[in-house]
Amino acid sequence: MDLNDRAKKVLQAVIDSYIQSGSPIGSAVLAKTYEFSLSSATLRNIMAELEEMGFLTHPHTSAGRVPTDKGYRYYIDALISVEPDLSVVEDQMEQAAGLQGGEIHQLMEDASQFLSKLSHHTSVIVAPAEPEGTYKHVEFVRLRGNQVLIIFVTNTGTVLNKLVEMDEAIPQHELNAFSGYLDQEMEHASLSEVRQRLFERLREEKASFYGLLEQTYRASREVQERDADKVYIGGASQIFESPEFADIEKMRSLFRAFEDKYKLVKLLDKTSAADGIKVFVGAENPFFEMQGCSLVAGSYQSGKVVGTLGVIGPVRMDYKQVIQVVDYTSKLLSRILDERLRKGIER
Repeated sequence: MDLNDRAKKVLQAVIDSYIQSGSPIGSAVLAKTYEFSLSSATLRNIMAELEEMGFLTHPHTSAGRVPTDKGYRYYIDALISVEPDLSVVEDQMEQAAGLQGGEIHQLMEDASQFLSKLSHHTSVIVAPAEPEGTYKHVEFVRLRGNQVLIIFVTNTGTVLNKLVEMDEAIPQHELNAFSGYLDQEMEHASLSEVRQRLFERLREEKASFYGLLEQTYRASREVQERDADKVYIGGASQIFESPEFADIEKMRSLFRAFEDKYKLVKLLDKTSAADGIKVFVGAENPFFEMQGCSLVAGSYQSGKVVGTLGVIGPVRMDYKQVIQVVDYTSKLLSRILDERLRKGIER
């Protein structure tokens, strides 16, 4: 549904004013703040028409109007122009220098805090899963009693030490023989293949090594799960400073959503295949616990590896500013990761 130029200007003015003030907007405010060359009565009629079309609504206790999710969606898609504007982040440019070094975990942690400070909202960054490693070696070390230390190593340098209690003591020379057997059987196999082969051996094995085989299978699963998607949340308390979340139940619901990182990953995954920035407004969010929020999300890329990031805030957020910040941070993170890749810094 398209609007005429006059209705577009009024809708944009209402939303701009509401984003800044948080209070319902009346025709008198528009007439005083903007140069419409229209009477308050004419503005009231236009606002009433916008309400009939579903772009605006008004609280029962107020004569002023507030935007609906539909109004915000039209505002984002048709009314605001989002061009790259580094002036939005000029004050924080010095902080960006601190994102250059360190381990990948620290980089993502720092980037989430950086994005939160720039946007003044809660940020979420999903680090891409590491490329699946392959089997390199497994070693079994007999300790006291029936204890055995399993050392599981992949080609990417991941090392898992797992201490297990066996049903019976196993001599070290037998442990060495079993290690050599697995090294030969699993050589160059991916972790998924290792798990499958170990599972098949478990169904066949009836000898004393069954327990050790089972523990090795569990170790391979832990290694694979360790490299799963990691979620970094910055400025989680920022969102609760908004008056929209003064309600205790809303606050609790949102806390639960932040704790369920699986849902955050699924939500951000929707943006990984999309070009540019994607915005979910209010009820467009598929997760009920977060439907009082909006999400502005984008992706970053280094080589073939794609990760996602976003900002979560109240539906009444400064979309133009937040979109610019998310776009800037995604490009910054892509550049940093590309530089690390070129310099041969291990992910």
